[in-house]
Amino acid sequence: MAAAQSMEQVYKVRLRVMVDKESNKVLYVESGKDFVDALFGFLTLSLGTIARLVAKDSNIEAVRVGSLSSLYQSIADLDEQYLSTHACKEILLNPRNSMEPYCKQLKLNINDTVLSENTDSNQKRGFGKVMNRVLSPSPQPGCLRLENGFVKENATFIISDDLSVMPNVFGSVVHLHQKHKITNFEAVLEQNVEITKREACVVDILKLSMTSKTPLTDFIFRKKHVSVKHKYRNQTELKLGEVTSNQGRQMSVKVVRQKSTRKILFAEAGVDFIDFIFSFQTFPLGGVLHMLEGVSSLECIDNLYKSVANLSPDIYLMSQNVKEKLSKPLVKSSFGSGDGGYHGDSFLPLKLIDSMFSASNSSVLGKFAKGASMFMVTDDLVVTPISSFNAISYLNSLNVSMLDVEERVVKIGLKEGLSILKTSLTSTSALTNGLGNVFDLGWRSFGLRSVLLIVVVAFAVDVGRRAKSFYLK
Repeated sequence: MAAAQSMEQVYKVRLRVMVDKESNKVLYVESGKDFVDALFGFLTLSLGTIARLVAKDSNIEAVRVGSLSSLYQSIADLDEQYLSTHACKEILLNPRNSMEPYCKQLKLNINDTVLSENTDSNQKRGFGKVMNRVLSPSPQPGCLRLENGFVKENATFIISDDLSVMPNVFGSVVHLHQKHKITNFEAVLEQNVEITKREACVVDILKLSMTSKTPLTDFIFRKKHVSVKHKYRNQTELKLGEVTSNQGRQMSVKVVRQKSTRKILFAEAGVDFIDFIFSFQTFPLGGVLHMLEGVSSLECIDNLYKSVANLSPDIYLMSQNVKEKLSKPLVKSSFGSGDGGYHGDSFLPLKLIDSMFSASNSSVLGKFAKGASMFMVTDDLVVTPISSFNAISYLNSLNVSMLDVEERVVKIGLKEGLSILKTSLTSTSALTNGLGNVFDLGWRSFGLRSVLLIVVVAFAVDVGRRAKSFYLK
């Protein structure tokens, strides 16, 4: 009993919280290494791991993250006959973390995916398993020198309500007081708060950081938060920088849109596009921020990412190497490489271009969907095998008339791919908001005859697949 209590004590971290008494909101939190390590650990988590963690009840209810949650669930529901190998589903639902050796040392570690067994087959496939305990040490990526967490042992920090992490110096406090127009120190109340791993406190903060602009206030005072609403009109608004679509490397996708609302209903896509959106699950959050130049529209996550960039590795972070790995996390070679080679248990830089065009080159490392399969992808990235029955049923569920739809074959290059990735973080209309002005020109309306032709073709594909399945039985 004493040993159990001692172990529980290890996982308790005390925070000094400064509260604006008038608004009853957190002004800032003063913390040492353990809490900041946990926050920076968010950047190492893959999008698939985040979707899984926030879908569980903890001290607060389960939440959904944009279209990532529905994408994750549709992968879980997808029959394995549509995947290249049996291992693919495990890779996508429990993707590896390149910073596992670091995360294991954190007192508030929530990364629960480790190698299930030290076998050649598992290492070659690169998939992990959700574990309650570590069976054997996970091999370290060769380019990482193992250090004790992310920030230095004796460093202390100021963390704002929106998760900006600053050095614990007088200037940081002055900045926050001025920002919130607080001139009287008597207006600030000090509280002490303890958080533990066992009570899932860090998972609560992860949920709130993905859905709220005031996660610390919502966590400490158990306030009901309202998820942030995001509006997108076109790709220019997404601040994708100077990224341009490569005319020589694009994917073709047939998209069906409702004419009256201009909302994309679903897309008919082959394995190249499916592999691309499936690969989102394997992307580390920090790597996504790097590709989006630090602007993901998840304000609190953006602040964490900028904090890593602003903190000195000489004074606050463990090393320059740690700083680089947090701001540009690596991805498991089994789904990050495009060179066709076997890299064992190595990790490589994340490149969106490899994920987008893995199905069009000789590499087998990025292929998840099987062969000649065709799929239906809804606006919130639910992926199902193409079926006339499913398409008609889906339109009926949305109360959309077949006379109110139009189609177009669109080209998706790097810029469009980044746009879909970005909006999937915050929107349940990832295709509508992500593709934006791609559809401003050239839409081809079609009437009942064209609709029926599409239905007949889809029906024939569906019948053929059912017949093949019956024959194999």
